[in-house]
Amino acid sequence: MLDFGLTDLVPEEYNTRLGSELVDGDEITGKILIGELERSVTGEREVAQFYLVISSAHDQSKWVCKFRVPHYPETDTLHITVGSAFYTFLDSLHHVVNKTPLNWKENYYLHFPQFQKTVNQSLDTVTVKAVPPVNDDEGRVNLVVTSAGIKPKTTSSSPATIYSLAENDPTILQAYSSLRNKGDRITIKNISFQLKSFRDDGDISEVDYENALSALKRLKPSVDYL
Repeated sequence: MLDFGLTDLVPEEYNTRLGSELVDGDEITGKILIGELERSVTGEREVAQFYLVISSAHDQSKWVCKFRVPHYPETDTLHITVGSAFYTFLDSLHHVVNKTPLNWKENYYLHFPQFQKTVNQSLDTVTVKAVPPVNDDEGRVNLVVTSAGIKPKTTSSSPATIYSLAENDPTILQAYSSLRNKGDRITIKNISFQLKSFRDDGDISEVDYENALSALKRLKPSVDYL
């Protein structure tokens, strides 16, 4: 039998919201995804647009934000100028992840395929905050990245255990230790409930909660308990 990708899993329903609805001070935390590049010609210049999607499992919302930037088709490179909406996002992302200074360069030249691959494969949960645009005529807020989680690299082909995750993730270790102290079974389900309790009580951040859940979901069923 050929595998056509059929599954019994029902996708979670998310409420789709547009980035244009955001106002100054709004904050979003969720999984990040960079969409495909769409090219067009305006006058004598080629421009490209793409969508950034941030999906929050906490309130089942999916925020879709569009960026439109000059494009060089010969090298699939984007030209990002200081003051633009995408500059604010990219510069703050680079600052949070790579510890570079803010406003690191006046202009960025970005190889889009590499950018898309890195974000989609390496970044987990991010938090962005809506801030006033640098240019008042833009008519919408800009997005500043305030925190970002990096997916752990797989170092072994053998199944990970909850304990091995806890050794490398202080958030999971906190939940693991709490369950162990109470004498509860160490299962993925129980760890997840404990993490939710920590988040609701303000003991861990939304980003830490989402990243920990993501790591737990990558475990195989054979290591559901210890």
